[in-house]
Amino acid sequence: MNRETLYILKVALTDNKKIWRRIEMLSSQSLEVLHEVIFDAFDRVEPHLYSFYLTKPGDRAQNRFALAEEYTLPAMLEDGFVPVRKNLYDATQTKLGELPLKKGSAFEYVFDFGDDWRHVITVEDILDLFPKKKYPVITEKKGMSPPQYSDHDQDEDEDFSGYDDEESYEQSEKNQAVLDGFRQYLEARNLSDKTVRRHVTNIDFYINEYLLDEGGISPAGGIDRISYFLGYWFIRKGGWSSAASIKENIASLKHFYTFLAGQGVIGRDKLDAMKLEIKERKNDWFEAMRKYEDMDNDLDDIW
Repeated sequence: MNRETLYILKVALTDNKKIWRRIEMLSSQSLEVLHEVIFDAFDRVEPHLYSFYLTKPGDRAQNRFALAEEYTLPAMLEDGFVPVRKNLYDATQTKLGELPLKKGSAFEYVFDFGDDWRHVITVEDILDLFPKKKYPVITEKKGMSPPQYSDHDQDEDEDFSGYDDEESYEQSEKNQAVLDGFRQYLEARNLSDKTVRRHVTNIDFYINEYLLDEGGISPAGGIDRISYFLGYWFIRKGGWSSAASIKENIASLKHFYTFLAGQGVIGRDKLDAMKLEIKERKNDWFEAMRKYEDMDNDLDDIW
């Protein structure tokens, strides 16, 4: 049995390294425990998806997360949950001491794939001798925790379950019924369970992350936002974005809006216009993705 060790970790916000937390954690504790203590350390209030990534030292390429070993929630290990993935592991079953880390090593952590909170975790030390107490423990904080939601300023007695306003919360409730109907539509087409889950997951992200982030746009209204989503927003926000995942989202969106047209929610003319737009613009989206992955390109030159 490997001897228990204590890790001294410095967790800093990628976009503002002046805001950081020092955490002491045992080698036998899981990455899920590390996620939970980071959640507390940055004073977050609403749970979201997360992943840890063993990115290459010094790698700042935009596609580094898609290429790195990833440790995440068990739900994301299901076939089709993440569109494109390599070496995906269960964070709840992975101990910190099992990672190939040493003093000075660094890896990355992303919380909430919508708002995309990115962190750099540096191993400051690994100790064989340490006080016997309850771990993990937050030993130092520098900088105020930024609000989890940038415009989260509603009255304290309001509760919108993590959404920015009541309208968005109500739209999310309606979206669930639409997703349930979409799932039934796909299942009736005798698609495999894996394919159904993949399409539903992609559309869930589109309507509940992107469209709500854009101001609570309804799924029907979202048919006019596909080009901005696939050509810009998804590339910038999606840690797993790639040419392959753009193609997969195109397929999911075609299925989804065909379903809505069949329900009479949108007109056939809208559906035909959307398909034409995809045909004419998709190569532009792939080119934007290629340029975004190239660190030599200035983002202002891409869009």
